[in-house]
Amino acid sequence: MKEKLLVLAKAAPQLSQKYEHLVCVAGITDKGEWRRIYPIPWSVFWKSSGKNFKKKSWIEYELADEKPSDHRPESRKIKPGTITPLRPATFQEIDSLLKARLTTLEELAAKGATVESLGVVTPRQIRDFKEMSNEHYKEESEKARQLNLFGEAAVKLDIPAYKYQYVFKDDDGGTTHEMLCEDWEVGELYRNCEGYRKQGKYKDENEVHQKVRQKMLVDIGSKKPLYFIVGTHSRWPTFMIISVVYPTKIDIMELARAPEI
Repeated sequence: MKEKLLVLAKAAPQLSQKYEHLVCVAGITDKGEWRRIYPIPWSVFWKSSGKNFKKKSWIEYELADEKPSDHRPESRKIKPGTITPLRPATFQEIDSLLKARLTTLEELAAKGATVESLGVVTPRQIRDFKEMSNEHYKEESEKARQLNLFGEAAVKLDIPAYKYQYVFKDDDGGTTHEMLCEDWEVGELYRNCEGYRKQGKYKDENEVHQKVRQKMLVDIGSKKPLYFIVGTHSRWPTFMIISVVYPTKIDIMELARAPEI
């Protein structure tokens, strides 16, 4: 069975024994259902890959099985070789789909991950965006130094020493949440800034964190509308931010021109 998906989340790659790295990809199907699909090998996103696709675009693929692939109802295993990039989505259609599905973390927690493990919230108040040590850094770095059967590095991706979390409220009162942000964009931003530090363009790690914080807290955090796509890990039910969805300057102009319904 084929399925079309509006990709709303590309989370930071995770280590996999079989695929080196896997990318968590999630979004909303053309039937209006939340979906998490795997395995999506990291190599799909190489520029040389004919399967390469971006967040905020439609893709098509063939399901390996129509039933959930784990305890989370939205998860599906696909045949990665069948991925076909389709077209970019307009921000107007993204905004419409997400606005209709807005919830809160309290509501998601009350349902439980076996009922609903993907959702969208909007930050009413962002208080901080701060660094945290990558607790798996040592373990993953050791794996990165291993060689495969061809004498090549087993893991072809820099392991980040730090990750980041948003401190925010998703309602006007209630709880302040500190939530890990695993959006691919954050990991790439950190790696680029860390590269500048190694080249001597940034003086130390503090400046690296300041640059990342400026981008994610000030530049992106001030965008309207702003959405956090949240999802749970396969091994534990805690929610994390797997994608930050926001409009570009062109998107904002298109939204302003769009007629009110």
